[in-house]
Amino acid sequence: MRAAYYRWLFFAAGPLEAAAIDQALGLDIAPEMRRGWYGGRAAVMNALERAVSGACYIAGERFSAADVYCGSHVGMGLRFGSIENRPAFSEYWNRVSDRDAYRRATALDDALMPK
Repeated sequence: MRAAYYRWLFFAAGPLEAAAIDQALGLDIAPEMRRGWYGGRAAVMNALERAVSGACYIAGERFSAADVYCGSHVGMGLRFGSIENRPAFSEYWNRVSDRDAYRRATALDDALMPK
């Protein structure tokens, strides 16, 4: 499970982040450049979709810090349009955000916001 954990942490920090930034900036990476960069946005979204569809959480059946990181990307991406609105992404976001720890952390953050 450690390999999957690290794989998805680094995936989120690398290809997923790059795809989200490219989307936000309206960039389209030329096909000949994709091999050396990150494979392109479609490849990233397809890999992420397979990952979140294959198990309950990104690295298996147990929630981990990889879900905190990847789940944050997915939740924010769905909200702001940098992640495609695919059913698998919405379902994954619902799983990672429907946790008591998430609700407690969100309540703490909300309490710190200026009124």
